[in-house]
Amino acid sequence: MLIRKTCLETPRLTLRPFLESDYEMALELFRDPSVYATYMLPDLRTEEEGRKLFNYFQKASNDLNAFVYAVSFKNTFVGFINHVTKDEESIEVGYCIHPEYQNRGFATETLKAAIEELFRIGYKVVKAGHFKENIASGKVMRKAGMKKTDRVEKIAYRGREHEVVCYEMTKE
Repeated sequence: MLIRKTCLETPRLTLRPFLESDYEMALELFRDPSVYATYMLPDLRTEEEGRKLFNYFQKASNDLNAFVYAVSFKNTFVGFINHVTKDEESIEVGYCIHPEYQNRGFATETLKAAIEELFRIGYKVVKAGHFKENIASGKVMRKAGMKKTDRVEKIAYRGREHEVVCYEMTKE
């Protein structure tokens, strides 16, 4: 398996390590009710909890064995993509774009760049999933070329059981 690139460039975005200057915008994203309703994040009740989560992402984004990137548009933090699970041949990713920057194709552009990089470094299958009610995320996965699988998972999150619709793409 090859080592991932430190930064990825798309026509509009840069996928790069988290910077200290991303902290305020990342914390806003982590705490946004529309985000944590569908992206599994812990409750961040204190500044210390927010700092701890940010530090985790920042450290992971600098670890070339992890697959974690901040997403920036015109040098502004707008979201992130990270691995959820991985093994020798497959990897599952999750992604999140700040609500202020949604509906501009940034999630699709991010996911496409990630898939390309993951195949380049040696993964044979890239997976992703979304809560059934998060229809927009399913559209992103399809636009990025992923195919819906027959696998459906049930996950308990925030006091409810959610049905997770699973997608994947296989390197050809």
